[in-house]
Amino acid sequence: MEAKLKKRLTWRLRVMLAERNITTATELKRRLESYGYEITSSQLTRIIRERPERISTDLLDHLLAILRCEVTDLLRLDQIELDQADDNQPVVEKPEQPQKKRIRRVPDIEDGNGDITGPKVTPFPIPTRK
Repeated sequence: MEAKLKKRLTWRLRVMLAERNITTATELKRRLESYGYEITSSQLTRIIRERPERISTDLLDHLLAILRCEVTDLLRLDQIELDQADDNQPVVEKPEQPQKKRIRRVPDIEDGNGDITGPKVTPFPIPTRK
């Protein structure tokens, strides 16, 4: 069997921001607003911290204009050699945690009438007003 290569995109926005001396998300947000692009601070912080699953082409276009770079500067294609993987089996990056077996609790029915709503509760007597 041959060793497979797994291709993975690396999000390099933090590196590009550091190279351009943009130190805060607020500063990047101000620059985006000056170019006419509105984004919330929480969305922008999330995009800076980790690789987004989806990104609009409009935001990507504005980031490229602000950072004066190319798409290949923001996204790098890394090649990682895997141990001899079988062609028919999917490649799993990290092993899944075994799921705990769920135990279903069966209600105890002491009386034979089949009522499972809980114990019978009698209300306190309401004092009469004189």
